[in-house]
Amino acid sequence: MRTFIAPAGLVFLALMLTGCFITDLTAPRGKSVRIMSQNEPAAFRDEHKDFYLLYGVLPLWRTKPEEIIEREGLAEVRVQTEDTVSDAVINLITGLIVFPQTVVVEGNYAPEHGPADKQ
Repeated sequence: MRTFIAPAGLVFLALMLTGCFITDLTAPRGKSVRIMSQNEPAAFRDEHKDFYLLYGVLPLWRTKPEEIIEREGLAEVRVQTEDTVSDAVINLITGLIVFPQTVVVEGNYAPEHGPADKQ
């Protein structure tokens, strides 16, 4: 029994270290988008949750920033992932099976798509 537990523990540890929490940042097709630095102010901010199984190995739901960029008409964008308190609570409630991660999309509107156009 002991000879089984050690390899199983190593496999589990290897899976825990290979999480694939990936958020792709691509511009919508045919659109030029500038990546903003960390310190630049942003007129738009939106948060979404990505969900993964097995510590990020299997994505269940992933945010697609290019859809948000297109919908909002952003010309400058910054995408960040954060681990928030609510992510930790969800993680504990699901028994360390479902792993959420918060994705923050921030940006500035293109001149032809200001916030007034959204009404």
